[in-house]
Amino acid sequence: MRFLPTAALAASRLPIKKILWRMFFCAYLIVAGDVLAQAETHQTAAASVKLDKPYRVEMFAPGDVEGFLEDYLDIFRARTRKDLTLADLHLLTDRAPNNAVELLKTLGYFSANADSRLDDEGGQYAIFLAVVPGKQVMVSSVDIRIHGDIENDADMVSRVKTSLRWLWQLPEGTPFTQSDWDESKRRVLDFISSRSYPTARMTHSRAAIDKEKYTAALEIEIVSGPPYVFGDITLSGFERYPEEVVRSRMTIEPGAPYRHNALRDMQTDLQNLPYFNGVVVEAPPSKNAPFIVPVDVRVEEAPRNKLDLSLGYSTNYGMRVAPRYAFYNIADRGWIFDSMFDISEKNQSGELALQFLRRPDGYDHRLFASYKDNEEQGWISRTGRVGIMRSKTKNRMERTFTLEYVLEKRHNDFGRSDDLRAMPVTFRWVRHATIPPNNPRRGYTLQAEASAALKALGSDTNFLRFYGRGAHYWPVGQQHVALVRLEGGQTITKNPEDVPTDYLFRAGGSGSVRGYDYQSLGIVDYSSRIPGRVMATGTAEYQHMVIKDWRLALFVDYGDAANRWSDWDGKTGIGTGVRWLSPVGSLGADLAYGIDEEKWRFYFSLGMSF
Repeated sequence: MRFLPTAALAASRLPIKKILWRMFFCAYLIVAGDVLAQAETHQTAAASVKLDKPYRVEMFAPGDVEGFLEDYLDIFRARTRKDLTLADLHLLTDRAPNNAVELLKTLGYFSANADSRLDDEGGQYAIFLAVVPGKQVMVSSVDIRIHGDIENDADMVSRVKTSLRWLWQLPEGTPFTQSDWDESKRRVLDFISSRSYPTARMTHSRAAIDKEKYTAALEIEIVSGPPYVFGDITLSGFERYPEEVVRSRMTIEPGAPYRHNALRDMQTDLQNLPYFNGVVVEAPPSKNAPFIVPVDVRVEEAPRNKLDLSLGYSTNYGMRVAPRYAFYNIADRGWIFDSMFDISEKNQSGELALQFLRRPDGYDHRLFASYKDNEEQGWISRTGRVGIMRSKTKNRMERTFTLEYVLEKRHNDFGRSDDLRAMPVTFRWVRHATIPPNNPRRGYTLQAEASAALKALGSDTNFLRFYGRGAHYWPVGQQHVALVRLEGGQTITKNPEDVPTDYLFRAGGSGSVRGYDYQSLGIVDYSSRIPGRVMATGTAEYQHMVIKDWRLALFVDYGDAANRWSDWDGKTGIGTGVRWLSPVGSLGADLAYGIDEEKWRFYFSLGMSF
């Protein structure tokens, strides 16, 4: 045993009791530290365990910002995660107030406050978030300055000033939002750079926010650069086809003012041609004078032969097979030979056609010969036709003129037989303005047709035929759709029995009045339904998104076909269905009840191409 020297003990001058108390306190600290460390270890382990139940979020915020925060706050977006731990939940809760405040600044709320807490509700966690957005900042002034060569272009200056009414989304007195601020700047710059000034740039932009007055003073400055014109057009990549297949469709001329839309439209048009698998249109502006934009078109050619086979089924026609063969370079001129056949349980048809290159006026011309054997509603019809078609498509608008000679032989089981001939000329106009094109949620489609035939020019009788069809789509909420469809037609003639079937009207079935057999609404002739001179149908439908790419539909249809309007007696069909938003368009199935016939009918369509 070792002792301290007497001198050392004397120097410490500490009573034995105090020494013992200090030794006890040190031992306590050591033991308590171990306990705390073990508790912290257990707490850390518990925090790292994944949540066994989804957590709940309760947010208290004004309605005008509630939906916005629900879309973008992490506490809402993370609810579906399967790997969340309690530590993650605490972190989400702590960050939520600051995230909400920063998000609200993009809506013009620069004095927002928020608070959050996390509660354990008997094994299920809940995050509570309270948000007070404060007063929204309003735009107090707008200063748009455009300099450069554009100042010498009076017409362009006038167009910019006129267009600012719809280009600029933040006029004085409106609420400031970051998205409108960014979009307004982009719109003005794009408007200038896409019209003669492709090198235009924004040299200054500033949104001065006064948090005390809740105002925003907006400033932008754009330098236009010099005006440009299109230069020469260079083509490359041609081996199988003549360059004329592209040059015949050129709408851009060297020396014309630069327009970005002209390049975009040309790219889209060339990509839709069957000659190419891919098309690249590049137009880099020169940096020095002369200020021109040369156009470089590079193509990747497709094979000259193409064979398609489509298989499908629909309640209108039954099983269906449709082979198609095309050759894209007749006589090395880029003319297209096209042959197609469509064989189903009720309908067999085929067509041969020759498509010529587009003319300088923008019109396409096509020669065709077709045959159709159709059995529908007690009538058997065999129709052959030859004709020429002239068409033009621009800005999603199609205009078509057709002159054809039609021969039809039709009969029913009760001894009635007709041999008909006609040489009608038809004008058709179609306008598509839907977004997106394949599965519309907004916009409209319109179609109008007019046909005329004269007895003195190869027809059995004189007749005029008018037909129109339209549909309008409205978005409902973020994902749902409402639509209305209307169609109607009338054939003016004294002898409807001498008019070919395709120039009269029947209704019923999918795409018309659901709840009734396909083409079953018309003139009753024993057990047959023959087409009439007048027709009108309409549809109202609501589609509700259930899960991704799938919608539930509710609809009502109404319509009829008859010999005259006084005989027209609308039939009603109601029902429900599902829609699959496939990459090629909406496909689906419907169950409809025909109120007048008191019958349920099922409509289904499915097809694939390979």
